[in-house]
Amino acid sequence: MLNSKALLNPRERLHVADVRALISSNVRLPALLMLVWLLCSALAQSQTYPSRPIRAIVPVPAGGYYDMVARTVSQRLSEALGQPVIVENRVGAGGLVGTEYAARVAPDGYTIIFNGIGAMSIFPGLYAKLPYDPQRDFLPIALVSGVPNLAVVHPSVPARTLQELAVLARARPGNVTFASNGIGTTQHLAAEMFATAVGARLNHIPFNGSAPAVTAMLGGQTMLLFGIASDVMPQVKAGGLRALAIASDKRLPILPEVPTTAEAGLPGVEIEIWLGAFAPRGTPRDVIQRLNAAINKVLAMPDVRDRLAPGGVGEAKGGTPEELGDLVRREIAKWARVVKDSGARVE
Repeated sequence: MLNSKALLNPRERLHVADVRALISSNVRLPALLMLVWLLCSALAQSQTYPSRPIRAIVPVPAGGYYDMVARTVSQRLSEALGQPVIVENRVGAGGLVGTEYAARVAPDGYTIIFNGIGAMSIFPGLYAKLPYDPQRDFLPIALVSGVPNLAVVHPSVPARTLQELAVLARARPGNVTFASNGIGTTQHLAAEMFATAVGARLNHIPFNGSAPAVTAMLGGQTMLLFGIASDVMPQVKAGGLRALAIASDKRLPILPEVPTTAEAGLPGVEIEIWLGAFAPRGTPRDVIQRLNAAINKVLAMPDVRDRLAPGGVGEAKGGTPEELGDLVRREIAKWARVVKDSGARVE
């Protein structure tokens, strides 16, 4: 009997047995011609992808590290794929708005999303009802980059070490303010981890993205920020912000005098801000592989690697879709514990 699945889904392989059954059956010639047309169309689509511009969703505002990485990679990805890759910032709720949108678009390979640790691994443990599932609604393409957090304060803050800041925070419960790029982001949870570790209570002031949070810090509207190192490094070097510690297992060559959080007395507060490329669930496997190969090619380019690690801060990554999928699973489990310990929760 003819395998109806092969008829209904042009991406399925038509086996020899199906062909023989088709020939020996009473299927009329028009139906046979239609089947051949469908199979040829599917094959042609696979071979010609991409045949039109690709949209790259970035769920955070322009100007921050994520946006810079997405635009750098997208520009060279356009060259590698032979079609424009157009970046579209869809912002709100620390990345939730754009991520939910990307989960609902057609899985045809012409919309991808550059997304990271917050929306893809922290939010599942933070939100009681998340409108998407990172593992169910998305397919991983490739890990793109990673960069650590840097604890910085406004120059007016009378603390030059994390321990001095801890003393100040304990003496003034709720009066030490900290900025973040949204509720439940690494910038938020890193500060909460610091507060828990030193027995202090801080006042959280969330902003709609990393760039606005840095701007608030520079204006003295907030006192503390566990910012993405590449976002705050220019202000640190210029004296607009003071660096207290790097949330990593090793010091930064560009700031050799700044200790790690472990060296500053807070072991375990180590956070890498990672960014990956994802596609909506249902995107054809051959398209995922095509995008993965192109992104890895781009990430191997020396100028891209330099751009993604400004001043030695950060790192271009790369790898297989499976490796990114494994990272997402591990990070979801890790951050669920951190969120629970911090008491943070969004209903």
